[in-house]
Amino acid sequence: MGMREQNQINLVSRLLIGILAVCVLLWVALYNGYPTIFSDTGSYLLTGAFFIGYPPFRAPGYSLFTRYSSLGTSAWFTIAMQAAIVVYVLHQTCRYMAGSNRRLADRSFAASVCVLAALTSLPWLVSLLMPDVFAGVLFLTVFLLAFAGELRPAHKIALAAIVTISVGAHLSLLPIAILLVLAVLVVRHFAGIPHSIPSPRTTLAWLLVPIIAAGFCTAALNRKMGLGFTLSPSRNEILLSRLFADGLAADFLRENCPRCAFISCRYLSNLPRTQEEFVFQHPLLADLKGHEEEMGSIVRGTLLAYPGRFAISSVRETLRQLIALRTGDEIRTYNSKEWTNVAIIRVFPGDIQRLFNSRQYRDRLLPLVDAIAPMQTVVFWLSLPACLVLAWTGRFVRINIFLYCAIAFLIINATICATTAAVFDRYQSRVAWIVPFCLTAYICCLAEEGIRGIRVNQNLDG
Repeated sequence: MGMREQNQINLVSRLLIGILAVCVLLWVALYNGYPTIFSDTGSYLLTGAFFIGYPPFRAPGYSLFTRYSSLGTSAWFTIAMQAAIVVYVLHQTCRYMAGSNRRLADRSFAASVCVLAALTSLPWLVSLLMPDVFAGVLFLTVFLLAFAGELRPAHKIALAAIVTISVGAHLSLLPIAILLVLAVLVVRHFAGIPHSIPSPRTTLAWLLVPIIAAGFCTAALNRKMGLGFTLSPSRNEILLSRLFADGLAADFLRENCPRCAFISCRYLSNLPRTQEEFVFQHPLLADLKGHEEEMGSIVRGTLLAYPGRFAISSVRETLRQLIALRTGDEIRTYNSKEWTNVAIIRVFPGDIQRLFNSRQYRDRLLPLVDAIAPMQTVVFWLSLPACLVLAWTGRFVRINIFLYCAIAFLIINATICATTAAVFDRYQSRVAWIVPFCLTAYICCLAEEGIRGIRVNQNLDG
């Protein structure tokens, strides 16, 4: 058999394995009978289909992703694309951590897909019509562009494109991406990495260009929808809801209303006490429409008046977010069924019967979520110390570097989400699967060493 035929066979084999991996990661949607949905799903789909923003305004990047990846036909194509992106970045990461050992990379990839599909939140994210899956994807792509010096230009371009899609998918991922870039640069500087990595200047170019492009595209799309050239039209609304939940905004208004003619002062005896109440239930937000400058003034005034209290609250909420990683929050808290169903019917009329036949629509998916969530939480908390112990040995340098960056990323994700929004299980569960993935890589390398040692002993005995 010639080299060309062998390469063709290898290509077909990798393609088939990739398709199988996509199917494995989509097991939740396949079991459900349709992609899973959340309260925000309808807004993303309608914005993508009709280019209309729905308050609270979300990043339009994921809306465009659903529009083009679905081919305007079915949500199944969108989650298949999500799975394909995850499979690609997982495979590239396994190749990096295995170094030049291609066989180890393939075994590690196969084991990782199986472990992640069975024991982590990843298949729930892949099967969900929401941008949550792109948080973990963002980490893997940034890590590879920062450390994988052996990547070919075509792979770097593909990863940079995925960074752009990921950052544009959700408003929280832009600040998270910026802090992650700083974190990987710090790790590169202090870790003493012995293998070849891209130069700092080259790394910054590959990382910052797609992040800046995502930010510019987000602002441009918001302007096209009539929301202004801004990254987040709802920024002050979200921050104000956070400050009401802490009680800081209420304290600021009580102290300043005697001398400030705020509309919010009319509600001093009945101010919002939670984020959900302010955003979805309280009449104050409706009265503040068209008065965004007041929301901005209250946010700025509150932060300037109570910087210490806000910092303490942010640290406390960050610690709470770090341990809030129960899988399936999107299924448990899904409470806009009629709105989302109407959106899906408008955008994907051919999916109507599949939607109505799905287990989630008939309220038969929640028992499975509640059954597996504790197990997946235990898997995370067992994986983390196991990874730390293996890293302490000083072996498997590439995986150690991955672990250090992953821990930094989990902290960054929790900090941004808890500081700018609120503590929800889905924010941390969207990235918790990275740690079991890291442990799987460690175990595969240990197994490879054991097999190699057995072979050496057999050769010596022979």
